[in-house]
Order: sequence, then C-alpha cells, then structure tokens
Amino acid sequence: MLRSASTNRPASAASFTTACRLVLAGVASLLTSATAQAQDSTMTRLIQKNQFPLVQTGPQFSGTGWDQLQQEVAKSQFVMVGEMHGTAQIPQFTGALAQVLQPKIFVSEIDRYQAQDLSQLVAQPGAPAAYLQQYPMSLSFYSWAEEFALARQLHAQKVQLLGIDQVNGFTVGRFYTRLAEQSKRKATKTYLLQRAAAYQATDRVEMTSKDQKMTMMHQPPSALDSLVAMTRQESPAVQRMVQEYVSSIRIYQTSAQASTGLQSHKERIGMMKRNLMQDLRPYQPTGTEALPKMLLKFGAEHGARNLSFIGVFDVGNLVTNLADMQNHKSLHVMVLGKQGTTTAGFDSDIRKNTHAYQPDADNAYKLFYDQTTASAWNVVDLRPLRRALLGRKLQVADLKLERTILGYDYLVIIPQTTANPAF
Repeated sequence: MLRSASTNRPASAASFTTACRLVLAGVASLLTSATAQAQDSTMTRLIQKNQFPLVQTGPQFSGTGWDQLQQEVAKSQFVMVGEMHGTAQIPQFTGALAQVLQPKIFVSEIDRYQAQDLSQLVAQPGAPAAYLQQYPMSLSFYSWAEEFALARQLHAQKVQLLGIDQVNGFTVGRFYTRLAEQSKRKATKTYLLQRAAAYQATDRVEMTSKDQKMTMMHQPPSALDSLVAMTRQESPAVQRMVQEYVSSIRIYQTSAQASTGLQSHKERIGMMKRNLMQDLRPYQPTGTEALPKMLLKFGAEHGARNLSFIGVFDVGNLVTNLADMQNHKSLHVMVLGKQGTTTAGFDSDIRKNTHAYQPDADNAYKLFYDQTTASAWNVVDLRPLRRALLGRKLQVADLKLERTILGYDYLVIIPQTTANPAF
C-alpha cells in the first residue's frame, strides 16, 4: 500500500500538472484570439475611417479617393508607386498620377539598356511588334501593351526614362548585339554577333519550356572570361557594359541558392541605388541643386520608405532620403489587385501568360480586401494606421502588413484587375 501510494503520488502530481498546463494553454489561446479579434476590430475601424472611393472611367479617375491622391501628389517632389506587376490598370493609374505630378524623370525597374531601346521605340509610331518578334520580352514589363502606352505617354510629356536595374535576364541576345554595335574591332564584332544569335536562339526555346533556364542563369565562367578578353581593347563604354553584365550574371546565379539568396538580393538593391545616384548626377553637377520632380514605379517590395518586406532598405528608402535632403516630400503609394487576371510569366507568346487569381483567406491584406466592394477602387490613407502602430494603439502580427503600414502612405486596392494585354 505504501509503495502503491508512493508510486501513485508522482503520477497524480504529473496528471495535475498536465491538466493545469492544458487549462493555461486554453486560457492563453482564448486571450490571444480575443486580442487578435480586438486588433482586427481596431484596424477595421481605422480602415473604414480613412478609406475613400476611386472610380476609373477609361483613362480618367474620379471620386474622393482621387481627390485625396491628387492633393498629396501636388505637394510631393517624388512619387513612388509600388505595384503588383502585370495588370492593365496600374500603368493606367500611374499615367494619371504623371498628369498631376508632371515629373521630369521616370525611374523604372528595368536596366539602362532596355530604357534606351524603349525610349527610341516610343518615339516611333505604332507598336514595337518587329522588335519584340526579334527579341521577345526584351522590354521586360514594357513588352505589354499598357506599360508601353505609359512609356509613350511619358515620352510625350518630355519625361526622361531611367532604368536602374541589373542587366535583364531576357535580353542577352539584344545585349550582345548592342555590344557588337559599339565595338570597333572586326574580330570582336564577329564574335559578339555570333554569340548574340546563339544565345537568342537558345533563350527563345527556353522561354516556352517549363524550367526557363535562360542563358544568364547558367552561363559558365569560361564564357564570361571570353567576353572580357574579347572586349579588353574596346572603349571604356563597352568595358563598362561588360562589367555590368558580369555583375548581373553573379546576382542571377546566386539568387536561387538558399545560402546566398539574400546577399544576392542586397547586391541587386545596392546596384539599383548606385545606378540611380549616378543617373541623377547631371541634375546636381555641384551636389547642391534641387532634384526635379520624379515618378518611380517598382514592384511593391521595393517601394517602402522604411524597411522592405524582407528587411532591406530598398530604393523607396533612398527616395525618402533624397526628399529629406532637399526638405521636400516623397509620397509612397502601393497598388494591389483584389482578384481578377494578371500577366505573369515570360513565355515568348505572352498571350499564354494570363492567369486568374483570388485573395487567399490568410492574405496579409485581407482586412483591406474585405472593405473593397466591386463598384469602386478603395484608397486607404495608411498614415493614421501608422500613427496608431507607432503609438502602440495598434498591434500587427503579420510582418509584411506591418512594414506596409510603416512604409507606404496610401494603399490602393483594385477590386477586379485584368491582365496587361499583348500587342
């Protein structure tokens, strides 16, 4: 009996302890759920209080949401649009913002050589059909009709187009052709044109394959060594292009590796920042001149005034700093679609790149989507939410949503998007 009592006592204590833990866990779960519901309620109230409808009618926008945005754009020196790529509506919206801002510079998420080709193409009448047939997707997003229309509108407004990204992975054939055009030595020209044709043929096939193993993702070091050697006696401009290409290859080839992916991303962001500062230098020859009005359009992960979604100070942060240096204001607007179709993928037949999407139940922006009806776009002023967050009156469990609130001034939700059409 004594042994039985002695041996049972620890078992009873353990059972009691386990039961207490279960009760406490249940209470904690209830408290967590109640807190989450309270915070969702607080955020919903703030969204409802600071949301304004915007209506699109062709190229025109109206409504109190548009009135709000026009007032803020008019007070801003720089406007950053952080977008969901691939919709027809966002370049149309960006074009309307450009009419209000009247920028002198447009900065895009393409490389400088794409920007040069794009600037030439939009100055010509008609669609860039022949160019895109020869070099599919070599204009990146501007291979899509509405994006190209935006670039053409900006050209008509006499806006300078700047591309600050790494050399694009879909432009190898065109890039080697451009190198050949600028090379003086006959042997170099011949080599570059041969490589251009070979790479263009390979990438054209890869664009329709499942894996899309484009040249830049697997070009061996020996090919890069040959490129550097063949251009060593060419002009500084050609050698600079080669070095930019080699750096871009390194970024592409290390971006997919878990051990180096983040560092590769940081290298890309650093390159974009350096390119932007270099391209702005003619506007500040002594370093003291005020920069002209500037419109920028990048993927949403690049446009926040603070940390990006993955914790990097991205291009949007540099834009904020440039505005602060001049005692000016930067406005950061994030634009997302709630549902519909979008252009995603880089098949050489871009009509095959249209995809339908719906909002996920656990989407970071669900509370914003819930307030967006089918009848109008929803423009939400995030600054009151930011003040509540910084004042600890609002807690946000989702890191992406928190950084959106801290990094953007307005969130614009499009209730139904359509894919950016092909030519």
